[in-house]
Amino acid sequence: MNRVVDTWKVRDIGAVAVAISDRARYARVTVSRAGAVKLILPRGMSAAQGRKLIESSRAWVIKHLQQVRAVQKAPRVDRVQARRMLIERLNELARRHGFEYNRVFVKNQKTLWGSCSAANNINLNVNLVHLPEELRDYVILHELVHTRHKNHGSDFWRALDRLVGDGKRFQKQLRQYHPRA
Repeated sequence: MNRVVDTWKVRDIGAVAVAISDRARYARVTVSRAGAVKLILPRGMSAAQGRKLIESSRAWVIKHLQQVRAVQKAPRVDRVQARRMLIERLNELARRHGFEYNRVFVKNQKTLWGSCSAANNINLNVNLVHLPEELRDYVILHELVHTRHKNHGSDFWRALDRLVGDGKRFQKQLRQYHPRA
């Protein structure tokens, strides 16, 4: 269990809750979806080592705090309209590229932009509507390719690259966004 033992004020970051963990083997810094910054230290690690970690993580923490604030400022999605738009685009891309899927679900997922089940049911995150169009299409095509290739093996990436060009480039761009708005 993590026990908060102190709160530090850190330049450009603000309050950092410092917790000691009996189970942690390594120190780590986390930023919650609400923007709370926490430093978790294994029992026995000094405060000086913790401060050093916070300082070396400053750029990472600031980047994540900016992303949290951007998500908090984003307008709420009209779920009915977003669902209609995403399903229309899914159907259009599936027809254009000869894919078939079973059912589609549009959800407000916390960590995933999309997924494809073994039964070829496709889940899309309602917050895809906030992404640039090319990234939204990338996610939809990524899930459609999973109807034929169930893992991220080389066959999957070759099939996806035939549709989008450099799939790994889109995957990297997508990491700059967070699914939960």
